Amino acid sequence: MSGTITAESIKKTITYFYLLSYSPPADIEMFKEHVYPWKKQISKSASVSETKFFKEVIPEVCHRIVSYHEDTGEPNQDWVDALIKTAGKADKSSEDLYEFQEMMSNIARLPQRALPENRLHRKKGCALCQLPCHYGFFTLVSDPDFDTLQDMLEAEVNRSGDTQSAIRPVWNFTFSHLMRSFDFKEEYTLHRRHLGNLSYCLLMLAMAKSRLALPEKQLKVYQAINQRLIQPNNSANRN
Repeated sequence: MSGTITAESIKKTITYFYLLSYSPPADIEMFKEHVYPWKKQISKSASVSETKFFKEVIPEVCHRIVSYHEDTGEPNQDWVDALIKTAGKADKSSEDLYEFQEMMSNIARLPQRALPENRLHRKKGCALCQLPCHYGFFTLVSDPDFDTLQDMLEAEVNRSGDTQSAIRPVWNFTFSHLMRSFDFKEEYTLHRRHLGNLSYCLLMLAMAKSRLALPEKQLKVYQAINQRLIQPNNSANRN
């Protein structure tokens, strides 16, 4: 790999592919417009063309993703190769993106992370997650600013009782974190189910970092509301 492609650029590219995996395939052209400045900037920082940058970085990105989901430094090469194949063309068309997302889902179901007892924050609420660790690696590598989440939660506490929402600040934090990660100038639409489930994962990481855990009873109530809001027939938004 080129010496100009740094560990930081690999980490940022991992977040890019996770965001791609959360995006509606039908919106692929809009997605490409939004990430175009980011892709130009990251390849420029590596002093290579965009094409060469992604050709060099994708194998390492896929190796690390599968490593996380298999919980090993030596992942199964068949899984790595399969992910490389789909990642390399993921943004070419809605069909290619769907194929990539299916591969990411298959990898997320690998038992080394998917089973409740193997999940990232298994003692702090991950057992209640509705999907088998689609989000844990993204939360680790995307450097969320949990001071911002704390500020949002405190602001929510100061609202009048009948307007308070435990979900709203976490969803808003999640959305702003995604937009900030890629310096998006305009809002971008994600699958509601990914926004809601990712918000829960970020909350679990925030709790793990603070060494505080909400009682399981409260987490179950939170998740019940969270899951209800991400149902397709629910018109509520994060505001």
